[in-house]
Amino acid sequence: MLLLFFATAELLTVTVDANATPGVLELQLDEEQPAGTIVGDISAGLPPGETASLYFISDHEGTGVGSDLHIDETTGIIKTARRLDREERDHYSFIAVTMTGLTVEVSITVNDINDHAPVFPKKKASLKIPEQTAVGTKFSLEPATDADKDQLTTQGYLIKEGNVGQVFRLETKRAANKVLYLDLVVNGVLDREKRASYSLLLEAFDGGSPKKIGQMTLDVTVQDINDHAPVFNQSRYHAIISESLPQGSNILQVFASDADEGDNGLVLYEINRRQSDPDRYFVIDPRSGIITLNKPLDYEVRKVHELVVQARDNASHPEITNAFVTIHVRDYNDNQPTMTIIFLSEDGSPRISEGAQPGQYVARISVSDPDYGEYSNVNVSLEGGDGKFALTTKDSIIYLIYVDQVLDREERDSYELRVMATDSGTPPLRAESSFTIQVTDINDNPPLFDQQAYKQTIPEVVYPGSFVLQVTARDKDQGPNGDIRYSILPDKGTHSDWFTIDPVTGIITTATQLDYETYPKPSIKVVATDRGKPPLSSTALVEINLQDINDNEPVFGSSFYNVSIKENTAAGTCFLEVLQYRVPYLTLNRSKFLPSLHLPQQSRAPWC
Repeated sequence: MLLLFFATAELLTVTVDANATPGVLELQLDEEQPAGTIVGDISAGLPPGETASLYFISDHEGTGVGSDLHIDETTGIIKTARRLDREERDHYSFIAVTMTGLTVEVSITVNDINDHAPVFPKKKASLKIPEQTAVGTKFSLEPATDADKDQLTTQGYLIKEGNVGQVFRLETKRAANKVLYLDLVVNGVLDREKRASYSLLLEAFDGGSPKKIGQMTLDVTVQDINDHAPVFNQSRYHAIISESLPQGSNILQVFASDADEGDNGLVLYEINRRQSDPDRYFVIDPRSGIITLNKPLDYEVRKVHELVVQARDNASHPEITNAFVTIHVRDYNDNQPTMTIIFLSEDGSPRISEGAQPGQYVARISVSDPDYGEYSNVNVSLEGGDGKFALTTKDSIIYLIYVDQVLDREERDSYELRVMATDSGTPPLRAESSFTIQVTDINDNPPLFDQQAYKQTIPEVVYPGSFVLQVTARDKDQGPNGDIRYSILPDKGTHSDWFTIDPVTGIITTATQLDYETYPKPSIKVVATDRGKPPLSSTALVEINLQDINDNEPVFGSSFYNVSIKENTAAGTCFLEVLQYRVPYLTLNRSKFLPSLHLPQQSRAPWC
């Protein structure tokens, strides 16, 4: 074999012996190593004792050697030119030839690392499974793929969340293409009527350490099958109708429900003509279940009609359920119960005193039912009143409403009551009467003053009729029981007669001239009395402080003094004792005329 290599300006010819055994050098490194990582030395593939100072590299286009590897032709050192990706290229090979014609076949294997996680084709998928699917039934799911290989590729799956009742499990199988395929297996009974859907979080994991995972949400819808028959809300229906009922009148409505959905749950009604009503006196609406009179009735021909009503669903193989309808024909008209209510107040109106004791009667009710003429078939009930009133009877003919709890008009002055009389027919008929019971007042609350004590200060010199203050009392009762009149309780010791009060407004005014020196702090006791029978009252104290003014002069004991004095009397000798009288309760503005003295009624002049 003859190889020609060109270097600089000279043409070099290297002859390679075809019979010579080439050297083999097998190298490997992990993927994702940084550029410049040393892979190996070509000289390691030369025969023992051989060396080379230059290598010629035989590389074919598309092998990636020139772009991914850097080979030093002088030293033979092989380095990475960039980060290698095993999933992009897992092997490199080339031939190195020395100047002496020795060849080395170099093979480089890129080892896998766990740099990829399993990936499902979709982040979210959906699956429909019919209810009642047999346990063990499998449904294939798209597997997760992992670009890594061997132990680092996908190793298993698990249901992370949403497997309520553990009704599902997973099975896997490794195919020849190394892909780990996945099946969802029914592990329990699926019942759409109990749970219509599941949201499963599936997780795929590889064999790396630590493991890498990928997730997918699988929405499982449980499809309905016709596994439920329609169910009537009652097994037997009753109706009583008059023989004069017009044709086309609605009599009653039957109702059945089906737990299935769609057509499997659509209920249709019909009358079984082979078992009942062959003469078609009645028809039924297939959708609503309303039974209607189709032909005129004759009580003398037939008093009772028995119908067999079928409810079937709309499935291809329908489920059927029967119910029985009994229709009684009456030869006279229906009438609802009648009530007569008599209120036991003095004027016959719906009222009761708040002083009524529990057990006292409020109203009398008589009931009758023209249809049956038997009063015991009528039930009377009472609603409203917040438990303050109750109903009693001894013969189911006469009923009495009575007070059951103590009343307080100030707390509530009226109650809404409703009396209902219901017969025992099918369907039952009812008569109602609503009325309002007024709670009348009794004088059970005394007037109460806004204050227990009032205080006011006024000058002692005011004109009679001058305003002093106004007192106010309130009474929770109404009418005369809450009508308040004011008065002053007489007390000469406190000079209450100096004042008067308006009986309606409570305004206190002066009745006469006031005198601070006589009594500086008069007080009055005001009485508030309502007009109930008997009346109730309360009192309040009014204290009045009088302000003194200078309305009194000093007074001597005598208006004229006559005195004799001896001549040559020594200076400083007291020759006259003047008696002066002290006015009661003198204030400081008079002290300059009548200084403070020790005697209570008369004193010695300070200049004596």
